[in-house]
Amino acid sequence: MTHLRYLNTTCAVCGESCRFTIPEAAGSVGPRDLDTRPAEPLRSTIYAWVKRCPSCGYCAPDPGKAPKGAADVVKLPRYRWQLDSRKFPKIANTFLCWSVIQEDLAVPAQAAWGSLHAAWICDDEGEDVPARICRKRAADLLRRAWEQGERLSPLAGTDEALLADLLRRAGRLREARGVVAETLEQNPQPIITDIMRLQARLIAGSDRGPHTVAEARRFRQPALL
Repeated sequence: MTHLRYLNTTCAVCGESCRFTIPEAAGSVGPRDLDTRPAEPLRSTIYAWVKRCPSCGYCAPDPGKAPKGAADVVKLPRYRWQLDSRKFPKIANTFLCWSVIQEDLAVPAQAAWGSLHAAWICDDEGEDVPARICRKRAADLLRRAWEQGERLSPLAGTDEALLADLLRRAGRLREARGVVAETLEQNPQPIITDIMRLQARLIAGSDRGPHTVAEARRFRQPALL
Protein backbone atom coordinates (compact mmCIF):
# COMPACT_ATOMS: atom_id res chain seq x y z
CA MET A 1 0.00 0.00 0.00
CA THR A 2 1.31 3.45 -0.97
CA HIS A 3 1.13 6.04 1.80
CA LEU A 4 0.51 9.67 0.90
CA ARG A 5 1.92 12.90 2.25
CA TYR A 6 1.62 16.52 1.20
CA LEU A 7 3.96 19.10 -0.28
CA ASN A 8 3.14 22.72 0.52
CA THR A 9 5.15 25.19 -1.53
CA THR A 10 5.04 28.53 -3.30
CA CYS A 11 5.13 28.51 -7.09
CA ALA A 12 8.45 29.92 -8.24
CA VAL A 13 6.81 31.41 -11.34
CA CYS A 14 3.63 33.11 -10.10
CA GLY A 15 4.13 33.21 -6.31
CA GLU A 16 0.85 31.43 -5.49
CA SER A 17 0.66 28.84 -2.71
CA CYS A 18 0.39 25.24 -3.90
CA ARG A 19 -0.43 21.98 -2.17
CA PHE A 20 0.32 18.63 -3.77
CA THR A 21 -0.47 15.08 -2.74
CA ILE A 22 2.57 12.89 -3.20
CA PRO A 23 3.38 9.27 -2.36
CA GLU A 24 6.15 8.29 0.01
CA ALA A 25 9.34 7.02 -1.56
CA ALA A 26 8.76 3.67 -3.24
CA GLY A 27 11.09 1.05 -4.63
CA SER A 28 10.78 -1.15 -7.68
CA VAL A 29 10.26 -4.91 -7.41
CA GLY A 30 10.72 -6.71 -10.70
CA PRO A 31 12.42 -6.13 -14.05
CA ARG A 32 12.34 -2.79 -15.82
CA ASP A 33 10.89 -2.41 -19.29
CA LEU A 34 13.30 -1.98 -22.18
CA ASP A 35 12.55 1.75 -22.10
CA THR A 36 13.61 1.85 -18.41
CA ARG A 37 10.07 2.06 -16.96
CA PRO A 38 10.26 0.58 -13.44
CA ALA A 39 8.06 -2.14 -11.99
CA GLU A 40 5.62 -1.62 -9.13
CA PRO A 41 5.18 0.01 -6.71
CA LEU A 42 7.35 2.82 -8.08
CA ARG A 43 5.59 2.51 -11.44
CA SER A 44 2.27 3.73 -10.05
CA THR A 45 3.71 6.86 -8.46
CA ILE A 46 4.34 8.45 -11.86
CA TYR A 47 1.42 10.86 -11.45
CA ALA A 48 3.45 12.69 -8.79
CA TRP A 49 6.79 12.90 -10.57
CA VAL A 50 5.93 16.24 -12.18
CA LYS A 51 3.45 18.69 -10.67
CA ARG A 52 1.38 21.52 -12.14
CA CYS A 53 0.76 24.87 -10.47
CA PRO A 54 -3.04 25.27 -10.50
CA SER A 55 -2.67 29.02 -10.88
CA CYS A 56 -0.20 29.67 -13.71
CA GLY A 57 0.29 26.17 -15.12
CA TYR A 58 4.02 25.93 -14.37
CA CYS A 59 4.95 22.23 -14.51
CA ALA A 60 8.02 20.87 -12.72
CA PRO A 61 9.11 18.13 -10.33
CA ASP A 62 9.14 20.87 -7.66
CA PRO A 63 7.09 23.96 -8.65
CA GLY A 64 8.75 25.80 -5.77
CA LYS A 65 11.93 25.91 -7.87
CA ALA A 66 12.37 27.22 -11.39
CA PRO A 67 15.48 27.26 -13.59
CA LYS A 68 16.39 30.62 -15.09
CA GLY A 69 14.17 31.34 -18.07
CA ALA A 70 11.39 28.92 -17.10
CA ALA A 71 8.92 31.72 -16.35
CA ASP A 72 9.36 33.03 -19.90
CA VAL A 73 8.75 29.59 -21.41
CA VAL A 74 5.50 29.21 -19.44
CA LYS A 75 4.13 32.27 -21.27
CA LEU A 76 4.91 30.95 -24.75
CA PRO A 77 1.96 29.98 -27.03
CA ARG A 78 3.52 26.55 -27.56
CA TYR A 79 3.57 25.92 -23.82
CA ARG A 80 0.03 27.22 -23.28
CA TRP A 81 -1.26 25.01 -26.08
CA GLN A 82 0.43 21.93 -24.65
CA LEU A 83 -0.83 22.65 -21.14
CA ASP A 84 -4.46 22.01 -22.04
CA SER A 85 -4.14 20.02 -25.25
CA ARG A 86 -7.00 17.58 -25.76
CA LYS A 87 -4.75 15.37 -27.85
CA PHE A 88 -3.04 13.99 -24.74
CA PRO A 89 -4.14 12.89 -21.25
CA LYS A 90 -3.90 15.70 -18.69
CA ILE A 91 -0.99 14.19 -16.77
CA ALA A 92 0.83 13.55 -20.05
CA ASN A 93 0.43 17.26 -20.84
CA THR A 94 2.05 18.06 -17.50
CA PHE A 95 5.11 15.97 -18.39
CA LEU A 96 5.22 17.39 -21.91
CA CYS A 97 5.13 20.94 -20.55
CA TRP A 98 8.11 20.17 -18.33
CA SER A 99 9.76 18.68 -21.41
CA VAL A 100 9.06 21.87 -23.38
CA ILE A 101 10.71 23.93 -20.64
CA GLN A 102 13.80 21.72 -20.68
CA GLU A 103 13.97 21.80 -24.47
CA ASP A 104 13.67 25.58 -24.65
CA LEU A 105 16.34 25.93 -21.96
CA ALA A 106 18.67 23.79 -24.09
CA VAL A 107 18.60 20.67 -21.92
CA PRO A 108 17.44 18.08 -24.49
CA ALA A 109 18.44 15.06 -22.40
CA GLN A 110 16.04 16.05 -19.61
CA ALA A 111 13.43 17.01 -22.20
CA ALA A 112 13.69 13.50 -23.65
CA TRP A 113 12.95 11.95 -20.26
CA GLY A 114 9.90 14.18 -19.86
CA SER A 115 8.54 13.12 -23.23
CA LEU A 116 9.19 9.43 -22.52
CA HIS A 117 7.39 9.67 -19.18
CA ALA A 118 4.46 11.29 -20.98
CA ALA A 119 4.40 8.24 -23.26
CA TRP A 120 4.07 5.98 -20.21
CA ILE A 121 1.03 7.97 -19.09
CA CYS A 122 -0.47 7.57 -22.56
CA ASP A 123 0.21 3.82 -22.38
CA ASP A 124 -1.68 3.60 -19.09
CA GLU A 125 -4.61 5.50 -20.61
CA GLY A 126 -4.70 3.24 -23.67
CA GLU A 127 -3.84 6.21 -25.93
CA ASP A 128 -1.68 4.58 -28.60
CA VAL A 129 -1.31 7.45 -31.07
CA PRO A 130 -0.33 10.06 -28.43
CA ALA A 131 2.11 7.53 -26.94
CA ARG A 132 3.75 7.10 -30.33
CA ILE A 133 4.01 10.88 -30.76
CA CYS A 134 5.66 11.21 -27.35
CA ARG A 135 8.16 8.46 -28.14
CA LYS A 136 9.07 9.98 -31.50
CA ARG A 137 9.63 13.32 -29.77
CA ALA A 138 11.78 11.63 -27.10
CA ALA A 139 13.85 9.94 -29.81
CA ASP A 140 14.44 13.27 -31.59
CA LEU A 141 15.45 14.92 -28.31
CA LEU A 142 17.80 12.07 -27.46
CA ARG A 143 19.58 12.51 -30.77
CA ARG A 144 19.76 16.26 -30.19
CA ALA A 145 21.35 15.60 -26.81
CA TRP A 146 24.01 13.48 -28.51
CA GLU A 147 24.74 16.37 -30.89
CA GLN A 148 25.45 18.51 -27.81
CA GLY A 149 27.70 15.88 -26.32
CA GLU A 150 25.13 14.79 -23.71
CA ARG A 151 24.21 11.21 -22.84
CA LEU A 152 21.25 10.02 -20.81
CA SER A 153 23.40 7.24 -19.34
CA PRO A 154 27.18 6.97 -18.92
CA LEU A 155 27.02 3.22 -19.67
CA ALA A 156 28.12 2.58 -23.26
CA GLY A 157 25.30 1.41 -25.51
CA THR A 158 22.51 2.23 -23.06
CA ASP A 159 21.34 5.32 -24.95
CA GLU A 160 21.31 3.37 -28.21
CA ALA A 161 19.27 0.60 -26.57
CA LEU A 162 16.73 3.16 -25.41
CA LEU A 163 16.61 4.82 -28.82
CA ALA A 164 15.93 1.47 -30.49
CA ASP A 165 13.00 0.86 -28.16
CA LEU A 166 11.62 4.38 -28.63
CA LEU A 167 11.67 3.99 -32.40
CA ARG A 168 10.25 0.45 -32.37
CA ARG A 169 7.33 1.38 -30.14
CA ALA A 170 6.73 4.54 -32.16
CA GLY A 171 6.29 2.31 -35.21
CA ARG A 172 9.48 3.55 -36.91
CA LEU A 173 10.75 0.03 -37.46
CA ARG A 174 13.25 0.75 -40.24
CA GLU A 175 15.01 3.38 -38.14
CA ALA A 176 14.97 1.06 -35.13
CA ARG A 177 16.49 -1.75 -37.19
CA GLY A 178 19.31 0.56 -38.27
CA VAL A 179 20.11 1.54 -34.67
CA VAL A 180 20.19 -2.13 -33.65
CA ALA A 181 22.50 -3.11 -36.51
CA GLU A 182 24.91 -0.22 -35.91
CA THR A 183 25.11 -0.96 -32.20
CA LEU A 184 25.69 -4.69 -32.63
CA GLU A 185 28.50 -3.95 -35.08
CA GLN A 186 30.32 -2.19 -32.23
CA ASN A 187 30.36 -5.42 -30.18
CA PRO A 188 28.77 -3.88 -27.06
CA GLN A 189 28.82 -5.39 -23.59
CA PRO A 190 26.71 -8.57 -23.12
CA ILE A 191 23.56 -6.97 -21.65
CA ILE A 192 23.35 -4.43 -24.49
CA THR A 193 23.92 -7.22 -27.00
CA ASP A 194 21.09 -9.23 -25.41
CA ILE A 195 18.75 -6.24 -25.52
CA MET A 196 19.56 -5.42 -29.14
CA ARG A 197 19.08 -9.01 -30.21
CA LEU A 198 15.68 -9.04 -28.56
CA GLN A 199 14.88 -5.76 -30.28
CA ALA A 200 15.84 -7.29 -33.63
CA ARG A 201 13.40 -10.17 -33.10
CA LEU A 202 10.64 -7.80 -32.02
CA ILE A 203 11.23 -5.55 -35.02
CA ALA A 204 11.17 -8.56 -37.37
CA GLY A 205 7.76 -9.46 -35.93
CA SER A 206 6.48 -5.85 -36.11
CA ASP A 207 5.98 -6.00 -32.35
CA ARG A 208 5.42 -2.53 -30.86
CA GLY A 209 4.51 -3.69 -27.38
CA PRO A 210 6.36 -3.36 -24.05
CA HIS A 211 9.00 -5.90 -23.12
CA THR A 212 11.43 -6.22 -20.22
CA VAL A 213 15.18 -6.47 -19.78
CA ALA A 214 14.58 -9.88 -18.17
CA GLU A 215 13.28 -11.15 -21.51
CA ALA A 216 16.48 -10.03 -23.21
CA ARG A 217 18.58 -11.97 -20.69
CA ARG A 218 16.40 -15.04 -21.11
CA PHE A 219 16.77 -15.43 -24.85
CA ARG A 220 20.33 -15.23 -26.10
CA GLN A 221 19.94 -16.07 -29.76
CA PRO A 222 21.41 -14.64 -32.97
CA ALA A 223 19.76 -11.44 -34.16
CA LEU A 224 17.35 -11.54 -37.12
CA LEU A 225 18.65 -8.57 -39.10
